[in-house]
Amino acid sequence: MIDIHSKVYNFLQEVEAHQGMRLISFTLASKTATLFDFKKEPYLVNGKQLVFSVTKSFTSLAIGMIYDQGLIDLDGQITKYFKDEMPKDMDPLMHDITVRHLLTMTSGVVHENNKEMFKTNDFRMYFLCQKVQYKPGTHYQYHSATSHMLSAIFSKITGKTVETYLKENLFIPLDITNYHWSSANEGISFGGYGLSINNDAMVKIGQLLLNGGVYRGRRYISKTYLDMATSPQSVKQDYVDNPNAKAIGYQYGFQFHVSPNGSYRADGAYGQIILIYNDLAFISTAQYTDYEMLFHLIYKHFTADAVIPIQLDVLTKKLETLTFKQAPSVNTFEINQTFEFEANPLAIKTLEFSNDYLLMTFSNGQTDHIHFNYAQDQYGESSYVKDLALVKQPHWVIPTYKNKELKLRILYVETPFFADYIFNFENEQLKFTFVPGPNFLVNGFTVVSK
Repeated sequence: MIDIHSKVYNFLQEVEAHQGMRLISFTLASKTATLFDFKKEPYLVNGKQLVFSVTKSFTSLAIGMIYDQGLIDLDGQITKYFKDEMPKDMDPLMHDITVRHLLTMTSGVVHENNKEMFKTNDFRMYFLCQKVQYKPGTHYQYHSATSHMLSAIFSKITGKTVETYLKENLFIPLDITNYHWSSANEGISFGGYGLSINNDAMVKIGQLLLNGGVYRGRRYISKTYLDMATSPQSVKQDYVDNPNAKAIGYQYGFQFHVSPNGSYRADGAYGQIILIYNDLAFISTAQYTDYEMLFHLIYKHFTADAVIPIQLDVLTKKLETLTFKQAPSVNTFEINQTFEFEANPLAIKTLEFSNDYLLMTFSNGQTDHIHFNYAQDQYGESSYVKDLALVKQPHWVIPTYKNKELKLRILYVETPFFADYIFNFENEQLKFTFVPGPNFLVNGFTVVSK
């Protein structure tokens, strides 16, 4: 029996000392039980988390379930499903792309610009209009629109979205209820990275994988499909012999990443993972992470090798120190004033300050009312990027004020995202600096009030 608590303690010691990793949660499960589960405050224990490309693996599971029913031919051409969507000037090589090519990220389509895609009315058309750069089946290229085409094909075959089908055939039976799946502009589940789901659900999916498609005695997906999905089907040619990708690995299955040590994973941006290794499921969420180091540390610490044991209270005391909250401070901010701004990337028209709140008014007339409580004991809601758009979502605000500078660090607690809103008050003007944490949808900027 592995000394789980000692191994978790040693693992977290290294993770927390690494500047390139900021885990939100870490969970460890066996085939039948949750062995360790921890989530840092102020992130909500049972709250949803945006898991980005972990979504791709859920899409693959849905494909596997209809594969088991004989409803889909993995080697069938994808264009037969899109006769009504095919553009007139479509690249002829599109006809050579099969479902298997989509599953293995070897469609030959390499261009991807998510901001560009989100502006279109139909994500399927966005893909079908691309140039097929390589002969399908010969070149690996990670590509979220490719995954979305699997969702589109699924809906063409079943008449249901991936979300609806999985809800009926997997989520409800596994008592998975706390989730949200964003839709593409054409109204079907976004197959690439639209899923937000809670930790309990990821544990259940991890156990489903550990048990070869079975959960609590009931089979949901065949071992035949899972064996294909979680074993090498294509090679990430740019990762081979890359010294910075030894733990990440260079192989890919059906929307699962595969490593030479036999591990495989559902893998989402910034550190959202369900990793299967050594008969255990490792689940993490993070604000950001050094992937190579994260996997290296998992492979280093969670083997059958004996370790120096620690008492459980040592781990408990360590966990008590792990939080994103800051110590409460005294509120010395006493500015009551409204500032107006020219056009800016966030489309903020005015900022109205009081001693404990900020009212943002946007050019479209919408508002965000952001309380900043120095005791840090309440959640709020404001607009920020999530899923595929700017949406109102839960947040936690950490305020600091010093030398006429107010900084509000806002954690958007259902995503990895956070941002610093920095306000410098000088000479009746306000200099506003927006510094987002890692993300691929918004950029930082500085603007001065009128």
